[in-house]
Amino acid sequence: MNSEVSIVEHIQSLRGGLKPALRQVADAILADPEIARNKKLNELASACGVSEATISRFVRSVGLDGFRDFQLRLASEAAPSSAIRSQAADHGQIYENIGRQDDAASILRKVVHRTADVARDCLSTVDPDAMEMAARMIRAADVVYFFAAGLSALAAESALLRFARIGKPAVFHRDRNNQLLLAGALKENALAIGISDSGRTHQTLAALSSARKRGAVTIAMTAFPDSPLTKQADVTIVTPAGYYPEGEEPIYESMAGKFGQLIAIDALYSLVAVKDFDVSADSVQRGNSIIRQSRTVRQQYDQE
Repeated sequence: MNSEVSIVEHIQSLRGGLKPALRQVADAILADPEIARNKKLNELASACGVSEATISRFVRSVGLDGFRDFQLRLASEAAPSSAIRSQAADHGQIYENIGRQDDAASILRKVVHRTADVARDCLSTVDPDAMEMAARMIRAADVVYFFAAGLSALAAESALLRFARIGKPAVFHRDRNNQLLLAGALKENALAIGISDSGRTHQTLAALSSARKRGAVTIAMTAFPDSPLTKQADVTIVTPAGYYPEGEEPIYESMAGKFGQLIAIDALYSLVAVKDFDVSADSVQRGNSIIRQSRTVRQQYDQE
């Protein structure tokens, strides 16, 4: 794991892809890191309601060799004075773990390393089997409908562009009412994909639920595999979490978690495309010629 990112932040990013027992440990530590700093291994296991072996597996899952290394890392990141502790409440009020004492260099470093961690964490949270199933569903569908809100809409809009390049019809409307109307009027052989980091965004949940009732096959893309959105999905793609598992997305909507969604969309598009490589490649080539024409026209306008 990256030494520039705190162990708590790293656990936060991995949490969504952990198995239930390990996620139980993660939630306990995220809620109160002191319990892991001050307890022996057997005491921490008891406090988390799991076995000692589960604690050991959890430590290895976050990239550390042993429980002692884990405690030392936590201790080294603990605030050394009451003055610093009093500043802790400021962190995350503006963006993720950024507080009033940060300057341009530290902010840039935190944002870059946090985003890089999310990218790497996709390798552990995104299940290749789920991706394979989702790709088969997309190929079989006549039209793919995307439902998302806030910054998660960026992933939906990216998907529209990606799938358009290979000739797969896809639909997404940012307007909440339009999404709900579309979901309630889906025709046979439609596929609905709901994207929500928290898995609790009301309009996305309502749209995917409505699509499911219409008989559409459904896919959820979320950081929390036990969230309400997954209950409405035939397949769930789990992306890295961009915030603590408190049940609601923070109002500043960090881009870190959304970066994981964009990576998952790119991977999913690529997987669908390679399943019919020659046809997809031809479609991309035809699109390239159109893009070149648009750039030529723009250059002509620039010269006038």
